[in-house]
Amino acid sequence: MIIKSKHNIITLIAGGTGGHIYPALAILHEIEKKNKVIFITDKRGYNYILNEKDLLNQKNFEVIIIDVISPFKKGLINKFKFLFFFINSFIKLTHFYFKYKPKTQIGFGGYTTILPCLIGKFVFKVEYFIHEQNAIMGRANKILEPFSSKTFIPFDKIIPLKHFDKRIYSGTPIRREIKSIKVKKRNNNKLNILVFGGSLGSEFFSISLVNSFINLNPKVKKQLNVFHQVINSKMKKVKQLYRINNVMSEVKSFFPNIEEYYKKTDLIICRAGGSTIAEILYLKIPCIIIPLKKSMDNHQAINCKIINDNNLGWVIDEDNFENNTLIKIIEDIITKNLHLDKIKLNLEKYKNENDRKKKYKSPNEILSKHIIK
Repeated sequence: MIIKSKHNIITLIAGGTGGHIYPALAILHEIEKKNKVIFITDKRGYNYILNEKDLLNQKNFEVIIIDVISPFKKGLINKFKFLFFFINSFIKLTHFYFKYKPKTQIGFGGYTTILPCLIGKFVFKVEYFIHEQNAIMGRANKILEPFSSKTFIPFDKIIPLKHFDKRIYSGTPIRREIKSIKVKKRNNNKLNILVFGGSLGSEFFSISLVNSFINLNPKVKKQLNVFHQVINSKMKKVKQLYRINNVMSEVKSFFPNIEEYYKKTDLIICRAGGSTIAEILYLKIPCIIIPLKKSMDNHQAINCKIINDNNLGWVIDEDNFENNTLIKIIEDIITKNLHLDKIKLNLEKYKNENDRKKKYKSPNEILSKHIIK
């Protein structure tokens, strides 16, 4: 697809995880009707965009895929791969900026964003913004922030505590599919639980959590309905365990239309990625958060402080996880519904207070206003 005009082109750049791609897509849908949008990502990120069928057929939208590898990966082969990808991407991006020279651009994190933002800024004088989704800024955004025009942050303070003059508390943009959701009121005869552990699932979420559910009191199990994301290699085993232990369930390796599950969910069990936390807070769904212990700079543990400090759900440390911990929470929810009701009230209160801090503007509005000007 060829874009001939050099005017009013906005570039969105995101690394290939859902945490980076989804906020970028949220902004894309805000600005696509009045602007030409070019989306720069890697091969993993492109797989998310393939689900956006309506975008791929539009004349004012284009995707540029670049190859990226972390410069911090050990091993001589990885160093050569990094150098090869760098040169190849540099040539492709230089051609892109020379041909189109976008009006402005914004990076949403991941190593994919570094080269486009810096080439655009220092070679072609295209200003850029960055958005951070986590409570601890990612490595790519740390590199980019000193040269960015503005930095949009998900909470009123994030680490490192500097560059205050360019930081704007915006929150994290929410996709239109999520914004349109109206969560159904709970049917007291069933507790619908949605379990997902990131876009690729995890061994822990596919084994330990299943054991917790099947060890519940039989009377409690009868009131459960579990939507569970597991890794492919465990699908057959998990389905069998739920079946023989009489737990009503739907087991998949990925939920491409997760908004359909959000609609009917009473309780979410998940990791503490920035975009995931943002969606939970927006939808006001009670949650049990189990932060990924090997997350970069332990950012997930910091992300979920907002849940703990405001009593918006439960936080369980994976290292100290015991089946009994989750079992007690689930059984208390079913036998003492008061717990869930209190969490919902806290979520409502938190959202109202948060809106006031941002003067009632949504993250999507705040970012779009600065990017489009």
